[in-house]
Amino acid sequence: MTKRHSTDAGTGAAAGMDGQLPDALRAAWHRFLDEVEPLRPALHGFCQRLTGHLWDAEDLAQDTLLQGFGRLAQLDQPVGNTRAYLLRIATHLWIDRLRRLETERRRQTELEGEAAPAAAPGPEADKVLEEAGEALLAYLAPRERAALALKDGFDLSLAEVAQILGTSTGAVKAALHRGRARLTDGSREGGGRRAGKPSPELVDRFVTLFRAGDAAGLAALLQDNASIELIGSSYQDRPGHDWFSGLVHGHPEWPAAWQFQRQRLERGTLLGEAVLLVFRTRRDREKLEQVVRLEVEDGRITRLRDYAFCPETIRSAGRLLGLPVRTGPYRYPTPAPGARWPGEGASP
Repeated sequence: MTKRHSTDAGTGAAAGMDGQLPDALRAAWHRFLDEVEPLRPALHGFCQRLTGHLWDAEDLAQDTLLQGFGRLAQLDQPVGNTRAYLLRIATHLWIDRLRRLETERRRQTELEGEAAPAAAPGPEADKVLEEAGEALLAYLAPRERAALALKDGFDLSLAEVAQILGTSTGAVKAALHRGRARLTDGSREGGGRRAGKPSPELVDRFVTLFRAGDAAGLAALLQDNASIELIGSSYQDRPGHDWFSGLVHGHPEWPAAWQFQRQRLERGTLLGEAVLLVFRTRRDREKLEQVVRLEVEDGRITRLRDYAFCPETIRSAGRLLGLPVRTGPYRYPTPAPGARWPGEGASP
């Protein structure tokens, strides 16, 4: 009897902790975002130079922040230079991503029966070493690009670049020399594979429902296992119509400075992809404030990605589209990190 009581008490404590954990983590994440905010433009600019692609740059920046958040929480020594620390994480993440893509290409080639036969030991050993050297040079290409971005884009010293890349100044010099010689190659690695893009008809259907104020109808466009991401700020699995209600009607519980006079939604085309463009009027001036991307499967939305709190991406989108933009901070407003406004639901 006593043992069962103890187990029940432990289960109850665990359940209570589960309920408190998301709030505690959200508060810590908000504090982290606020702390690194001055470093965000430099980080995004670096990621843009590495990837050469708008969406990939934001993805890399967000992955860097997530890993930086986890690492810094465990680090048992002074960081020294937080900007350099984040740039190093971004560099390693990007190189790892390219290596994974290359591994996938090799596996696909093997599956198609096009892989070259393995070299036998003996007289062909030199050839094997030569091929390995060529593979190494191909692997170093991302480091060349990272070295160029750090040296030319941030005017860092060779020693600083070497520290970020985890190599020697001599290796940095060599990478810079090779990278500048190959500068005409551009960003051939950028872009990657794209998920299922929405049809213009689906995007237009979204716009029609938005204009009708039909939050439930918008939610019905999603697959049952869909997710919604307010990039870098919040995430929801299997969202209901509450999220779309906030998109359509705004958030009256937010401070007056965040309220707008009116808004409209239009379909746009950005980098060959149909996207949603949210324009809002504040102080009688209408500007682009949000870009929303949709990923689809079997004609329904599986993933909605909202870049409202990604200022660099919104500015880049505005330049590409020739539209005036208005940007804000890197997360939605709260009374304090992790806190909610009176009357606010589970998410903005």
